Amino acid sequence: MEMLDRPLLVVGLSTSMGLIGAVSYAWASWTTETLISVDKRTEVMAAQIDYIKEEMEKAYGGVQAYKAE
Repeated sequence: MEMLDRPLLVVGLSTSMGLIGAVSYAWASWTTETLISVDKRTEVMAAQIDYIKEEMEKAYGGVQAYKAE
């Protein structure tokens, strides 16, 4: 019985490590892709806001920041 236990332990540990590695890689890949996507959308929105602000300043003069009282 001892002869069988050692290879099964090695196979079990190897399989466990492989699964942990695969899950970690998938999570890291998803996180990286998501952050890059969010960064791109944020950059586009910032450019659009700058354009809108410039056009409003042309049409209405200086645009002041709104302060709630």
